[in-house]
Amino acid sequence: MRIQPIGTHIRPNTSTERRFGMDEEGHSYVVATCVSNMNCRRLQLVVVVLIILAAVPPVAAQESNLTTITVEVIDEEREPIQGVTVIAEWGADSVSADTASNGMVLVDVPRGEQIEITINHPDYVRNFPYVIDNADQQRVELDVSERSSLSVGVDTNSGPIADARVTLTMDDRTVASGNTSQEGIFSVETLEAGEYTLTAEKRTYYTINRTIEVDGETNINLNLNTGGVTTEFIIVDPHFSPPESVSGATVSISGIGDVQTLGDGRAVARIPINTEVPVTVTKPKYEDIKRTLMINESGQTRTYELTRRPQLNITTASDRIIAGESVSVEVTNAYEEPAPGVIITRNAESVGQTNENGELTVSIPNAESYSLIASQDSIESEPVSVRGVNVVGSTPEPTSTTTPTPSAPSLIPDIMNAGALPIIGVIATISVIIALIVAGIFTFRR
Repeated sequence: MRIQPIGTHIRPNTSTERRFGMDEEGHSYVVATCVSNMNCRRLQLVVVVLIILAAVPPVAAQESNLTTITVEVIDEEREPIQGVTVIAEWGADSVSADTASNGMVLVDVPRGEQIEITINHPDYVRNFPYVIDNADQQRVELDVSERSSLSVGVDTNSGPIADARVTLTMDDRTVASGNTSQEGIFSVETLEAGEYTLTAEKRTYYTINRTIEVDGETNINLNLNTGGVTTEFIIVDPHFSPPESVSGATVSISGIGDVQTLGDGRAVARIPINTEVPVTVTKPKYEDIKRTLMINESGQTRTYELTRRPQLNITTASDRIIAGESVSVEVTNAYEEPAPGVIITRNAESVGQTNENGELTVSIPNAESYSLIASQDSIESEPVSVRGVNVVGSTPEPTSTTTPTPSAPSLIPDIMNAGALPIIGVIATISVIIALIVAGIFTFRR
C-alpha cells in the first residue's frame, strides 16, 4: 500500500511521533511510532482504537450520500502545484476548493453522479475537463500545462481572407474552432502548451493541414490558394438494360453555366474546389434531376439517371367509321412501347382495357363524334376524335324532256344523226375510186 504523505507532527514532551498519510484510494491514516520504550503498550492500544474508529464511516456522511474525491494537480514534470482552484460540477450544482502545498484537495460530491472537474489558475490550464462517470470515493490526478495562446493569420497573395474556417485539434479532439475576422485573424487566448493540428479551409481554396507547436504566445500565418477541378457528368436512362446514354441533356451548374451531353451521354465542366454547387439536369420529355454536388480537391465523375416523363399516346386506325362498326385503338408509353392494361374511355365512359400489345377494339355505335382517352394511374393521354357516319343509298333524279325548235330545211345531211353515217361512208369511198381512175387515165394518155 502506497501512502501519500500529507504532514508530520511530533508532539513535544512525549515519547511518540505521529505521521499522517493517505493511501492510493484517498483514505487518511495516522501512524504513531515510539521514540522511546516508555508506554509503548499504551500507545499500541490507542492506535488500535483509532484504526477501528477510522474504519467506521460517520453517520452524517452515510445519510447525505456524499463521497470524497481526492484531487491531485501536477504539471508536465509531475510536480504538485499549490493554489489551483479545482471545480467539480454536476447538473446545476458545483463545489470548489484550492489545492494545498502538496497539490491536493478533497472534494465532496454526490455518490453515483457524473462529475466534470476543471481548474482555474493564472498560469496553468487544461484543454478539456476531467470526467468521472460514476462518482465514488477515489483519487484523481489532474495534469495541467502552462498557459499559452495562439494567433492565426490566414491570407492569399492578394490580401487577408475573411470567414476562413480554422480548427485546432489535439489527439483527434477539437480544442477550438471558428472563422477568421475581416483582417483574416483567428485567436485562442487560453491553451495548453503542446503539439496541435491546425486546419484552415474556405470555399474555392485549397485546404491547409499543418502540425504546429504551441508554447507561450504563438503566431502562425497560413497562405491559401484558389483552384478548380474537372468534373465529368454521365447521363444515362435506366429504363433500358443496360442503361443507355442520353445525348442532348443540359447540365446546369449554379454559378458556373450549362454544358450539354454528347452522343455518349457525357459532359465536362471545371468547378472551383471545396464548393457545394446545385446541379440540374434537363431534357425535353424527361424528368428533371436536381442534386447538390460537393466538389473536393480532386477530379471526379458523377453519373445521373434521367428517365422520360410518364406519358400515354393513343392512336386509332381511322378517324371516320361507319356507325355501328368498330375502330382499332393502340396505346404506347413514353418510350413508344405497347402499354397493356390501359383503360380506354369513350366520351368519359370506360369501354375496356388494352391487351398485352396495347390494343383494344372500340365500337362506334352512332353517327356522331366520339372522344377517346387512355388513362392509367394518374397518367392520361391527349384525347383523339373518331366520327361515326351513316351510308345513305343514291336515288336517280327525273330527267326533263326538251321540245326541239323547228328550223329551215338543210341540204347538208345531219352528220350527228346516226342514220346518215353509212351513206357518208359510201359516198367517200366512191369519190376516192373515181379520183384514182381519172388519175390513171390521165397518166396513160401522156
